[in-house]
Amino acid sequence: MTAPTGAGKTALVRELDPSRFEIISFDSRQIYKELSIGTAAPSQEDCEKIPHHLVSFLSPSESIDAAKFVTMAEEALDDILSRGKIPVLTAGTGFYLNAFLYGMFPVPKITEEIKLKVESLSMEERIQELQILDPKALQKIFPNDNYRYGRALEVNWMGTLWSELKVEEGKGALISKNLNILGAFFLDLDRKELYERIDSRAKKMIESGMAEEAKRVSDKYGEDCPGLQSLGYNFALENIKGTSNLETFFGNLSQSHRNYAKRQITWFRKQKILEPIHPSEAYKKIKI
Repeated sequence: MTAPTGAGKTALVRELDPSRFEIISFDSRQIYKELSIGTAAPSQEDCEKIPHHLVSFLSPSESIDAAKFVTMAEEALDDILSRGKIPVLTAGTGFYLNAFLYGMFPVPKITEEIKLKVESLSMEERIQELQILDPKALQKIFPNDNYRYGRALEVNWMGTLWSELKVEEGKGALISKNLNILGAFFLDLDRKELYERIDSRAKKMIESGMAEEAKRVSDKYGEDCPGLQSLGYNFALENIKGTSNLETFFGNLSQSHRNYAKRQITWFRKQKILEPIHPSEAYKKIKI
């Protein structure tokens, strides 16, 4: 099950029967510890009600690549199936889910020189380089995904267009694990309803202390740590530093999530395996 940000994915799976189901999360931001507010990660109460795998396990100072994530997802899948339960795959990050289901891109080996060169660039500089070398890559990478910008640039500087990489057929879990997909959905809400939900969630994030959360992590790991590259934390840091007021913080945070949701919806609608469905109807289908 996939969903744009704010569509209610977490609330939906919260209602599933934990004696039958467990969740494997495919979200590139909810992987981080200490950043639960701004990433809208499942709460401790949610995880106690129904087990969630691959949530809040990585330090904000660390990055993870798709290959490592896929390996961990396969281990979680095997664990769930070994106990006779049904895995529910939830995704905000379609790249991770696709890599898991269909296989990885055959990325060329990156030299240490290229890695260091990319690491020295800011996110804005990485975007500028990709705009020159491989503008199609920017259409496939969700906004503010600085790690993915870096990976794409590494591949391009090794002489291969990142945007033209193809998955290795037959390498994904659909075939290697012989998965039987009982249903594949993306939560499709009326745009007005979705935006109202995004506004409400942005307000809740601010009231819950997103700016204070950003400061704690920034003080501990630095402003440039991978975890704080997550959507909206730049606005949280501006607010806690006093360079923006609450009204500006809310407006920027809400708009960035709306823009992100648009990109997600566009991506999900291109995936033939996914059926658009309202959250209420998705729940009825999953619990059967």
